[in-house]
Amino acid sequence: MKTFKEFRESIGYSTKLEVVEREKIEIFEGDVIDQLRKIAKSKKEADVTLKSGSSHKIDPTSAKQIIKTFDSLNSSKQKKVRKDMNKDTKGFMTIMDFAQENAQR
Repeated sequence: MKTFKEFRESIGYSTKLEVVEREKIEIFEGDVIDQLRKIAKSKKEADVTLKSGSSHKIDPTSAKQIIKTFDSLNSSKQKKVRKDMNKDTKGFMTIMDFAQENAQR
């Protein structure tokens, strides 16, 4: 007798693990700002993947702070911040620190 999981696989349905992995991939595609918006909207902690390949866990509160700060900038500053955040860990952490300082004021 087959287990339910084996039965689902035999008839072509995906298992829960595959569904979770697909959702995870969906969240991490795109640039950092888009990923942060999805984290803030879902209200769940998740990893943000940078172009350098590194990833960092971000909670929804931090994501909201960064987005709020980002949205308050003019378009030329937004372009610079987006570039710095996507680039590497150092740039991302610098912007995150700036956003948290800005939120405390």
